[in-house]
Amino acid sequence: MAATENPVISRIINHEVVREHFGYWPDFHDAEVTKVTFEANPGYWPSATFTIAAFETTAKVDAKGYYQLTKQCDIELQFSGIRKMEFEDFSHQNVIFDLEFEQQGSNIECRFDSSTGLEATILAEEVLVLGLTPTKQ
Repeated sequence: MAATENPVISRIINHEVVREHFGYWPDFHDAEVTKVTFEANPGYWPSATFTIAAFETTAKVDAKGYYQLTKQCDIELQFSGIRKMEFEDFSHQNVIFDLEFEQQGSNIECRFDSSTGLEATILAEEVLVLGLTPTKQ
């Protein structure tokens, strides 16, 4: 958990759903992008929806030496009014090192910093949490 939350997070529509689930806005370290849907919006800027399998790592270790996970869920983030996008290396596994949001004028820039697979940067008018679905507990 970050000591000080990035103020851009408050611009993400419906961000409260993620905060309520985790108790804070996560950095998405080791989360995995499992699905991406692109939409052309004739007459408007395109949009893209990312499904991210997220969780919280605990300090507890299981019998095999792996850290135990909690708060596992799928989060759908939609980027609307995409002005610019770089999208490369989407693969069978797309693990995020960090998900970073930054204010760029009136837009929001999001960087998917990759551990494995997908590297992406999106500059969009709006970011929306479409949903959060708990998976395992």
